[in-house]
Amino acid sequence: MALPGIFPTVGGLILFVLLSSLPIRAAIVEYDLTITREEINITGKPAWGMAINGSIPGPVLRFKEGDTARIHVHNRMQEDSSIHWHGILVPPNMDGVPYLSFPPIEPGATWTYEFPIRQAGTYWYHSHTRLQEQSGHKGGIVIEPRGGERHRADRDYVLVLSDWTDEKPHEVLRTLKRDSDWYEIARGSGQSLLGAARLGMVGDYVKRELLRMPAMDISDVAYDNFLANGRPEISLPAAPGEIVRLRIINGGTASFFYLEFAGGPMTIISADGQDVEPVKEKRFLIAISETYDVLIRVPPGGAYELRATAHDGSGYASVWIGTGERRPAPNVPRPNLYRVMEKVTLKKVFALTPQGAMGMPDRAVKAGKFDRPGMMEMDMPGHIHEKHEMGGPAKHEMEGKKHMPDHPGTHMKKEHEEHEKPAPEPLPQEAMPPRGGKRFAYNFRPLATDVSASKDLAEDGMDPRRPWGPYERLRATRPTAFPKDQPVREIRLTLDGDMDRFVWFINNKPLSETDVIRIKQGEVVRFIMINRTMMHHPMHLHGHFFRVVNEQGDYSPLKHVVDVAPMSTTVIEFDANEFGDWFFHCHVLYHMESGMARVVHYEGYTLDPQLEQVRPKLYHDHWFAWGQVDAISNMTQGFLIASNTRNIFTASWEVGWQKVDSPEWEATFTWDRYVNRFFTLFAGANLVRLEDKGTRGVFGFRYLLPFLIESRVWVDTDGGARFNLGKKLHLTPRLALYANGEYDTHKQWDLRVGMAYLITKNLSLIGQWQHDYGWGGGLRIRF
Repeated sequence: MALPGIFPTVGGLILFVLLSSLPIRAAIVEYDLTITREEINITGKPAWGMAINGSIPGPVLRFKEGDTARIHVHNRMQEDSSIHWHGILVPPNMDGVPYLSFPPIEPGATWTYEFPIRQAGTYWYHSHTRLQEQSGHKGGIVIEPRGGERHRADRDYVLVLSDWTDEKPHEVLRTLKRDSDWYEIARGSGQSLLGAARLGMVGDYVKRELLRMPAMDISDVAYDNFLANGRPEISLPAAPGEIVRLRIINGGTASFFYLEFAGGPMTIISADGQDVEPVKEKRFLIAISETYDVLIRVPPGGAYELRATAHDGSGYASVWIGTGERRPAPNVPRPNLYRVMEKVTLKKVFALTPQGAMGMPDRAVKAGKFDRPGMMEMDMPGHIHEKHEMGGPAKHEMEGKKHMPDHPGTHMKKEHEEHEKPAPEPLPQEAMPPRGGKRFAYNFRPLATDVSASKDLAEDGMDPRRPWGPYERLRATRPTAFPKDQPVREIRLTLDGDMDRFVWFINNKPLSETDVIRIKQGEVVRFIMINRTMMHHPMHLHGHFFRVVNEQGDYSPLKHVVDVAPMSTTVIEFDANEFGDWFFHCHVLYHMESGMARVVHYEGYTLDPQLEQVRPKLYHDHWFAWGQVDAISNMTQGFLIASNTRNIFTASWEVGWQKVDSPEWEATFTWDRYVNRFFTLFAGANLVRLEDKGTRGVFGFRYLLPFLIESRVWVDTDGGARFNLGKKLHLTPRLALYANGEYDTHKQWDLRVGMAYLITKNLSLIGQWQHDYGWGGGLRIRF
């Protein structure tokens, strides 16, 4: 009697199966984004920023996996602009890199991006036009997975971290190019002989100078503020006991951040949008342009701080979670920048190239000496010290498929139990330091701006209180290794640079001088990246996810950004399955703009003719100009410089009038061809109104000697020669002693010594003795 009732059920099941087999039409999700230049006030005085739909950062864009994104971008500024979809798998012409994937969006124009959403997770968008990202041109992206979120949370927030300066970004880069000490002083990262003595580290100071290493630093710019969602501090509502998911995006242009929650450890569940097995971290470093999703449980008894501390320790942003009495997160020790881990050998001291002086010459790189992931000569925590087999049994497919496995009940149960534990006891409160990053700019106590002024210092990457990124603990939720029989193309890439001239290279060349990195569709591409600098470089590959080869073997995590730490090797590998041209670059904005970038080109890919015409603009080598004048009571001297990466045009002069019958002057005009940080060649003209009046041609070279002694040798067309040695020594960060001696076969000796005291970025007090004109005092003006 019950049989007839079965037929409707069976029929309904058949109908459901038939309907399920039909193709599902993806939803088209549309947004309009309007880019404008707006006057804003973050520091207490007005400055210009770039807003998207009237806000900095722009609105969070939300999609579901399988949607089609259609985004209309309206440029209402008086300059070109663009938007790059950071970490999103898009067709090459939708990637948003001007002159590489599309022409820029011109003033007053609208460009429509349209692409399928093939993934899930937390991502972001930002301008890829010159330095616009620094001005606030950015926003978050959240993509919901097709099968729902893997982890339960009571609340879900997006946090866009950033750094802010009232200076125009171009002026920031110009300041970096002219080798100014101002930013180190303004953020309290100065180094000096007396500072080293204060810490008992004069030996390290001397060792660094002997090896011709620039002063150690981990940041380039002094920022006015560090921001979370556009403000120095924000509050997020949450009730005690709730689990909160924080989607943290480091939208900084030159700032890494330490993340720490005052209410207990954070559980990382996703990195760069890709699920990882849950891992707890008390404090970890998020690199520029990375995203991490973390879960926190809100304890009772107040509002707990999630603090994002700038890597250099100069400031921080605060996110208060919960209500009630504020409970701040612990302070992060500032970095001890004096420690030099390099071993001193005669071979390094007398090396002819910077790479040789660092113990990392080109020939050793080509021989594969540094292919092992991890540190070169130092044993630092957070890095891999064993060589791991690359490749594996299973290929991780990316096209249009959900990257999240079925919910693993064991992990969910364990995680749930962890969050149900009683809240930890509140941490003892520490005095909260000032937030601003330039708070030392006008502190004139002798060592106030020196690293040694901090009462709490720790060695970066070596002390557990200053850890680096959590890469070796990140484990993918499914195998990511490639089939053993898939062809592999291995490419070694050295990351090089010159902090003094602020030029940055891959394989000793900037973007403006290079061809593309050629790969072939269907192969596994392995980048062995060897950092030969003392700076961190967060390297980002557009259009792909790559495996960061770590101790997890076949379960190495998938990312699209990886920090290559100072003096270390990082290995990544990816499936060449996204046919096109793609940008690969350091995501420190000023490093990218100064040359640390490449184009990854698939063999057989051809450009659209319109794009081919403008592609040369991608490789444009920008020029910068600056100058200096010393107005002293006995003489004046100065220079004007215009330079790009390899070419330096200089006009220098001096005029003296004290202790001579009539004013004497000399002017020199040179063109220098930069070879490396140690060596340049030059040619030019020398004009003299001294005892030997006349004009002569000159040519020669400049070379950096041990102890950072600058040497210059020239020969002139009158048959004469000059030999010059110069040295600057910082007694304190603001006070420098300098000396210069020159032997000229025409007029014998030219000697001078002096001291300069830096007051502001563009002004110093100066006192100098010159052997012809005697003692004098005055001002040094930079412009």
